[in-house]
Amino acid sequence: MQPLDDTDLKILRVLQQDGSLTVSEVAERVGLSQSPCSRRINRMIEDRIILGRSIILDRRKLGFDATILVRIKLSGHGRQSISVFQEAALRIPEIQVVQLMLGEFDFNLRVVVRDMDHFQALLREKLVMLPGVHEIQSTVILEETKYTTHLPI
Repeated sequence: MQPLDDTDLKILRVLQQDGSLTVSEVAERVGLSQSPCSRRINRMIEDRIILGRSIILDRRKLGFDATILVRIKLSGHGRQSISVFQEAALRIPEIQVVQLMLGEFDFNLRVVVRDMDHFQALLREKLVMLPGVHEIQSTVILEETKYTTHLPI
């Protein structure tokens, strides 16, 4: 992997602000011509610095009115039990984030649901059925003041 220079960081900042920009638009904003900008972006994709481009949707406008943080404690802590849990959790579409943690709980999940009835059904039918679950603790997020995927580069 080639070290990043100031121009690479400018490109990344521009793309973080608007991932839908074309290469020529990015090039214009960072003061490069299109070809070198394209080469730099492709190199950062190949080096897996740029993992993809996504669009952030307004969950409420799409009917997902509740976000829940769910902490899970597993009954076993072997490598296989962690992998089996992770694979099963990844198949549940309401789970946006799966994080393995150190501390009292083993996993932190960020879950979006339409309402509390939706969460109750998800909890009863899917979350408690995940392999190895010993304990579940949930917290409803009332307000999200900041939500970003931007890195401070």
